[in-house]
Amino acid sequence: MRQTRALARAERLIEMERLYLQGSFSDTEIAERLGVNRSTAFKDRALLSQQAPILQVQPGRWQIDKRRYLSNVRLTLYEALALYLAGKRMARHTYQSQPHVASALEKLATTLPAPMTQQLVKATKHLREQRKDKDRLEVIEKLATAWSELRKAELTYFSLRAQAPLVHVFSIYLIEPAVWSEGIYVIGYSDTHRKVITLRAERIQEAHVLLTNFEIPKDFSLTPRLNDAWGIWTGPDAPVQVRMRFCAGAAARRVQETTWHGSQEIAVEPDGSCVLSVRVGNTTEMKPFIRQWGPDCEVLEPQALRVEIAAEMAATVALYGAAA
Repeated sequence: MRQTRALARAERLIEMERLYLQGSFSDTEIAERLGVNRSTAFKDRALLSQQAPILQVQPGRWQIDKRRYLSNVRLTLYEALALYLAGKRMARHTYQSQPHVASALEKLATTLPAPMTQQLVKATKHLREQRKDKDRLEVIEKLATAWSELRKAELTYFSLRAQAPLVHVFSIYLIEPAVWSEGIYVIGYSDTHRKVITLRAERIQEAHVLLTNFEIPKDFSLTPRLNDAWGIWTGPDAPVQVRMRFCAGAAARRVQETTWHGSQEIAVEPDGSCVLSVRVGNTTEMKPFIRQWGPDCEVLEPQALRVEIAAEMAATVALYGAAA
């Protein structure tokens, strides 16, 4: 009988933990959800608080503090490999000290086979030795708190082309990593602009989590927009087709080895060159990609992008010609 009661309590604690992760509850509400009396719910909460960071968010209402909660995740070998590759990619693209990233990778390393563990430990050492930026780290922490708790944030944002910072009262719908760089982007509704916009986290000078809650609209989905993006940025109009020719040899072969975009089509020409075609909502993020190929890449369309890249190349030739 005692073993049965212990098992029942263990099952209740698992369910109670799940509920407290979803939101705040009073002891009476928890008792109703678990089918026990209020006194039992009180005792169970006291026991659970020894294992999980439970805090009182309002008088008589309790919830797990997700900022201090340690998740228990079990992985197969192949799932661990997937996270190892993601962790290594993150480590190689991070050029500032990220203690949270390093700590997460160290914990992941303890669950992996020896070869993966050794490599992740080296990566975390590299992360901890990078340049420290406490202000940036604090902004990232505030963004994570605001997003996870669905609370609005006051963000002081200095846009790249602005003359002065602008303060946004912001509802964070999504935090996304940049595809082609180290950057982090915050997507959500700005009360200042009264529309959904994208902010680069590195340009947020200050962040303050407000007490005001918000709800992410049920019809909000960024997937279609991101499908049209080369990275993060999308445009208000329909996607445009971008066609680029890559010279025969190493360039054409390299292009054919990689999936650059979900919409891509690659046509191999008789001379060994190839034409890469994609449909994107905004070409801004494509420009660094095009520039890095130098004379091995020719923009065929759209015409406006072709003219812009040609002008940049001509200016580069003039610059190096003047220096010669």
